[in-house]
Amino acid sequence: MLSDGSFPTLAFYGGDEMKLNILIKILFAALAAGVLLAGCATDKPQQTRRYVWPRLPDPPKIEWIKSYYGENDFPKSGFEAFVELIFGQPKLPHFDKPMDIKSNSKGLVYVTDIVNEGIFIFDLENKKVDFWEKRTDPDAGLAITPYFIDLDDKNNIYVVGTGRKEIFVLDPKGGLVRRIDFTEKVKNPGGIAVDSKGGRIYLVDISDSKVAVFDLEGKPLFTFGKKGEGAGEFNRPLPITINNKGEIIVGDTVNSRIQIFDRDGKFLRKFGERGDSAASFQIIKGVAVDSEDNIYVTDGKANQLKIFNTKGEALIAIGAAYSVANTMKEAPGGFLLPQGIDIDKTDSIFIVDSINMRFQQFKYLKDGGSGDKAPAASEGKK
Repeated sequence: MLSDGSFPTLAFYGGDEMKLNILIKILFAALAAGVLLAGCATDKPQQTRRYVWPRLPDPPKIEWIKSYYGENDFPKSGFEAFVELIFGQPKLPHFDKPMDIKSNSKGLVYVTDIVNEGIFIFDLENKKVDFWEKRTDPDAGLAITPYFIDLDDKNNIYVVGTGRKEIFVLDPKGGLVRRIDFTEKVKNPGGIAVDSKGGRIYLVDISDSKVAVFDLEGKPLFTFGKKGEGAGEFNRPLPITINNKGEIIVGDTVNSRIQIFDRDGKFLRKFGERGDSAASFQIIKGVAVDSEDNIYVTDGKANQLKIFNTKGEALIAIGAAYSVANTMKEAPGGFLLPQGIDIDKTDSIFIVDSINMRFQQFKYLKDGGSGDKAPAASEGKK
């Protein structure tokens, strides 16, 4: 503002004014084009091809939905795209080595990344991605390199990893709720499972081949398991989950089997052996259950998802080694070192496809799907 209360005006000389007018017209044209394209995008026909398992003519039980790689999965359109084009936006890190995954059943998917040392948050409904990076102050939030995570019924996030022998409990916005010291009970933390209804936290100890149990405030309760090959014994267990009956399911990785316990650590049953068939395992990386308590296991070496019923009988095996970087194709159901897996209350299945630097989303079809002629999954996406 000038001393007389007026605002300054810009003076242009010769061709400069004309150039400015042309620039303004170009910018508004770009904005209008962006809005138009955004509107047209909604009118484009949606892809109808489906990728399902098992093959026809059997009714489909698992359907591939989508792969996610980062914030570019949600491109801006219209005015947002225009603003980003002109002013730029800070870019989030992309997946480097994703490890574990959990969904809150409301469109938020949390993925740990051990190279980026943080947690990606994919908001599938609002089409946004956020990132919580590792902090130096343990009282301010996440102060470890996160490996394994789980959620409670309030959508708090329980995280374990390297750097401190503590469970970090974060609220849905990433703020610190509390820290739980496990120094005296666990040497090398593996998978974590939170039983909100039962008021317990189950934390795998990879090195000591056992499971440590705490209450939700972090008070140690008991441990179960020891190193060995017998029933109820482990050899470097890794993933853990809880089924709808409250039973504890543990991936006994080096013993190449799944073991199931009651909530107090009493052995109930087991299944699996080392091998390369649909009913056997090579290296177990993740475990989850659907709404009917079918058991899903990611096998990192076999590059497969293997599905079993509650008795441990093999139902479906999905996948094979497939490199997105080498082929530049989507390859629905193809994996390269699948790791963490989660199945939410809607039976959406999320699997970390680590070396492909993505996660894949599938769906369990209780009723066998719509019954239309879906293509066999082996056809792949071109």
